[in-house]
Amino acid sequence: MCRDRMCVHLGISTMKDVLTILLVEDDPDSLANMVDILELDGHIVRVARSFAEVLNAEVQPDIHLAILDRRLPDGEVEDHLANLSDRLPNAEFIIVTGFANMEGTIASFKHGVTDYLLKPVHPDVIRQSVARIAKHKRMEADLQRQQRFANQLLETSETYIVVLNLQGHAVHVNKHFSDITGWQLDDLIDQDYIDHCIPESDRENVREIFEQTLKGNTSSGIRNGLLTKSGRVRQIRWSDSALRDAHGNIESVLAIGIDVTAIIDAQESAARDHRLAAIGQTVAGLAHESRNALQRINASVELLRLDLLPETDTREEVDSIARAADELGNALEEVREYAAPIRLQRELVMLHDVWRRVWTYLAKSHSDRDIKLCEMQCDCGCPVEVDILRLEQVFRNLFENSLAACDDPVRIEIQCRCDGAENILVDYSDNGPGLTAEEQRKLFDPFFTTKVKGTGLGMSIVQRILDAHGGEIRVAEPTHPGARFLIQLSKHDGAVQDNCSGDCETLHA
Repeated sequence: MCRDRMCVHLGISTMKDVLTILLVEDDPDSLANMVDILELDGHIVRVARSFAEVLNAEVQPDIHLAILDRRLPDGEVEDHLANLSDRLPNAEFIIVTGFANMEGTIASFKHGVTDYLLKPVHPDVIRQSVARIAKHKRMEADLQRQQRFANQLLETSETYIVVLNLQGHAVHVNKHFSDITGWQLDDLIDQDYIDHCIPESDRENVREIFEQTLKGNTSSGIRNGLLTKSGRVRQIRWSDSALRDAHGNIESVLAIGIDVTAIIDAQESAARDHRLAAIGQTVAGLAHESRNALQRINASVELLRLDLLPETDTREEVDSIARAADELGNALEEVREYAAPIRLQRELVMLHDVWRRVWTYLAKSHSDRDIKLCEMQCDCGCPVEVDILRLEQVFRNLFENSLAACDDPVRIEIQCRCDGAENILVDYSDNGPGLTAEEQRKLFDPFFTTKVKGTGLGMSIVQRILDAHGGEIRVAEPTHPGARFLIQLSKHDGAVQDNCSGDCETLHA
């Protein structure tokens, strides 16, 4: 078996040039001479006196260099090089011989031998050969350290790193990208990344940037949405550049992104609060003046009704004035309620009980229409602690929007499932015309509406109510024609496990 020799470091070489060297030599004088030379230069030396002694030992990955006598009693080195390489996987090889021949030398170099020295070996010759290998090993170790550092930087950096090939398919994503988005490389490797991971409203712009990058242009500070596996959209600011091969040809595109979702949300929240404050001040004045005017109108209408017969043209006009006054009052109340602070009265409830109560009421008022609500996986057994009246308003607004937008037959689907240990996710969709890119961007803006009538506050109120509950609502990519929303709410502290059933309950109007 190999035995260790002490390393005598005399300062001739720096520690970073120290090698662990195995000498395989059966001649005692040659062996002692080589050991003295190498140890004087500060290397760690181990010795063996036959090829069998090395081959019968355990694998030795710490050996940097093996200096082998070409001919030993148990064979010639050419016959053992392949097996020696297995036992010494990280070693370079130098062969020392007193009987050189061209065929043996060529065979040795074919097996990866680094150097071939003739006996008697002069100390300076062996030192130079070992120094070259030490320099090579040091450079190799430096490159490996740099590679490890780069890999660690890529994997621990809280940035999104994506590499796309020329076809726009992902060939690398870093750990942070997968952790936050849920996408693993295997999910994306055969997919068009832009179609798969970018919201439809941003795809045209992102594809143009990708094509420009393939031409060698760089870009930075470009913000677009990034679809997570759960359907959520995160806002990322990207810097894109081309990666080139050894010949200078562009072979892929590197995109490095910083998540600015929280910043964008904070900016939008601040802008929304500012708008609310302005609306509140305006509405307070309007409410005071309009309430008095509406009361006078209603009083006058009631007096006129007393003097008019029910089925006359004049009575119909008066009734029309009364309805218009009621609509104006309702609109004013909706605006006032939107601007007012939300104070929650929380109660423990099963979420499906809330929307079922709302749907039952709406189904009765739309009994002349073909409408159905299909519940999928809605009995997860996880309660929520919410303001029931406010949550009823959320589902009422969603249902009424779908009923207004969809032609008969109207089909609304709701799926409710546990989203991790803490949240419940409600997946809501209808079979209407869906939302354009502009409608998706403006949907939650106050006073934005696609209806002929209405204040345009319905979805803004929905968003405010869910924000007040610590939840959220977002537009999601539809799985079939129509509009789709994802609502997230926190489970009650006592909720533990998702035991959702897969049954579909259909509620008929």
